[in-house]
Amino acid sequence: MHPETEYLKSIAEEIAAKKLPESINEPQADHRLLVEARRLEKAITATLRTIDNFAQRDTYHNDTLGKLVDICDLLFETHARISPDTRVLLDLLTAIRQVLPGEINPLLRLSKAFVFTQRDLIKTEWEIYSNRLRDHEIDPNLIVIAAIPFQRFIGSKEKLYWGDYTWLKGYAAKLDAIDWENADCNSKTEALMSLLIGRDFNHDRFFIYCKKYIANRINTISTKKRRLQEYDLCKTLVMEDTQFGLPAFDRHANQVSARLLKWIREEREALKVSDGEAYIGKLSVVWNIDTLALFFKLLWDNKVFRDVTLELFSQQIAAAFSSKGKGDFKAHSIFGRFYVKDIEVLQTLEKLLAKMLEDVRLYLK
Repeated sequence: MHPETEYLKSIAEEIAAKKLPESINEPQADHRLLVEARRLEKAITATLRTIDNFAQRDTYHNDTLGKLVDICDLLFETHARISPDTRVLLDLLTAIRQVLPGEINPLLRLSKAFVFTQRDLIKTEWEIYSNRLRDHEIDPNLIVIAAIPFQRFIGSKEKLYWGDYTWLKGYAAKLDAIDWENADCNSKTEALMSLLIGRDFNHDRFFIYCKKYIANRINTISTKKRRLQEYDLCKTLVMEDTQFGLPAFDRHANQVSARLLKWIREEREALKVSDGEAYIGKLSVVWNIDTLALFFKLLWDNKVFRDVTLELFSQQIAAAFSSKGKGDFKAHSIFGRFYVKDIEVLQTLEKLLAKMLEDVRLYLK
């Protein structure tokens, strides 16, 4: 019932033991290795299709794949490249995986040769995605974090498993499918955060980024009541993004949404029992929205503020200012006017800046 892999292993060990330049650089695979690999492919495939008991089939399937991975690693480490001999084992592994692709154990270790063959493909794939994210003006800090699953394969400094590979493929498929123009989020940065929470990207750096992002949203709000409401909104958004039953990026870490919900709950409770209000209200300006937006865009361009995305910056301005006699500003309206160059607005700002410069020069005398 069990086609033996020991003979294939012994052939590979003989090839590895030679370590001669003429054998390592052989243009064709070892004939014995090739014949035995073809025999094993037929025998293993036939056996898999005759085992009706799922537990027995699963054990046999993944145990066999594990042994073939070890043999493949032996040849790859000997040649330090994808030699014809290593290619024989890669083809054999591919053929066996394709028999029952839905029953591969996520803890099956990937062969070093397989990771090597995927490295350049994954690197090119990430370059395409990263360019797309930059074109959509996603927060650069989040783009760096979003690259981590791809860099895990590109760097290949750790043992990688079948579950790591399938997680990356699922993540890439989501990046391909996302409709950036119609994403149901306040910004495209938030749309990417939503995608990563949905894929349970539970890396610590992403968890910390989410905490800081939520904290920045909360800090733009003037009253305790509205801050509590904002925590509730963030909780709802995280819960809506959470998908159950999908594998996590790091199988050894807690779900990212569970960690975020716990943190939100604790922050909300701390705020709830705190004394007083953080702020007493918004600043009321006599300017229209075009003047306000351009003035603060000039400050942002000249690095008056710490690094922040324009999307978040517009939210902070809307949270801090209102228009005298016209009520609150809308963040999306401010964001849409950052690049407006109306002549009357420019003249208003020029007059103000000239007067401010005159005052400063008086102080300098």
